[in-house]
Amino acid sequence: MEELVSIIMPAYNAQKYIRESILSAVNQTYVNWELIIVNDGSTDDTQPIAEEFSSRDNRIKVINQENKRLGGARNTGIKNSTAKWVAFLDSDDLWEPTKLEKQIQAARALPKADVIYTSGWTFNENDLNNLMAYDSPEGSSTAAEMYNVLLAGNVIPVLSVMVKKTIIDQIGYQEEDPFFHGCEDWDYWFRMAISGANFYGLNEKLFYYRRHGNNMSGKSLQIAQAAVLLKNIAAAGMADKKETTSYLKKFVSPLITRLIAESRKTEAIYLLKGMKKIDAAWIQSVNIFLVSLMGKYSFYPVRIVMRMHKLFSKI
Repeated sequence: MEELVSIIMPAYNAQKYIRESILSAVNQTYVNWELIIVNDGSTDDTQPIAEEFSSRDNRIKVINQENKRLGGARNTGIKNSTAKWVAFLDSDDLWEPTKLEKQIQAARALPKADVIYTSGWTFNENDLNNLMAYDSPEGSSTAAEMYNVLLAGNVIPVLSVMVKKTIIDQIGYQEEDPFFHGCEDWDYWFRMAISGANFYGLNEKLFYYRRHGNNMSGKSLQIAQAAVLLKNIAAAGMADKKETTSYLKKFVSPLITRLIAESRKTEAIYLLKGMKKIDAAWIQSVNIFLVSLMGKYSFYPVRIVMRMHKLFSKI
């Protein structure tokens, strides 16, 4: 019997694109799936559109909830999933019709693969005539290999993934902390790698990631990226690896000082506490004290402490 796949679709004010996204699931050549649409507190026509599809296809379920953002919406979907495999499709993205079929074929051929993903395309708004390649690592990767790849960035788009439910049962749900918003998937792949999951990337472009004005960018995205790296480097016991810690400091330290200058004390302290877990705890404690006491006026004292630490660490 064909394996059931649970497709998780978080949807917030998605009326503009959600029909196309649902249809890209409905049009899959692999038909043994359930689509769980989580209407995450939408104030537009997302709910009636989703329920229209649900009324015509009993494989489609709609769950309405107050807004919990991406992580919380995906978690609601995961909690209500019943399949051996879980796939993710956001409410503005698209799949090739053969996407699930080819992933299931790979799963049968590679029973030890826990996370199966693909490459794909990106496009702007509705312009499918101008596609840009979105390439991900191909072939098999051990947990340790994928962990090292992920340190350089999120190379696995969430809409490309099909993962064994047993892995999710092992590591738990997606991060709902607002500091991680926009990077919940990257954190998830890190946690799967740390747990020992095996990864496999198909050498085919089977998704279409839509870029538009609502995609996350800017300072908030940088904070989320820093939060993911700090959490997962600490979790994997990477603090003794000087190269990794040095790379992280080059990214996080300037971000912290910019946040201080912008009076974003809460975010700056959050990242300093993350740094405290992997590098020079007493230095970070000094900086946390300075920021807590002086707010934006700690900008120069914190920079001086950071430079002194950098100088003495070379001696």
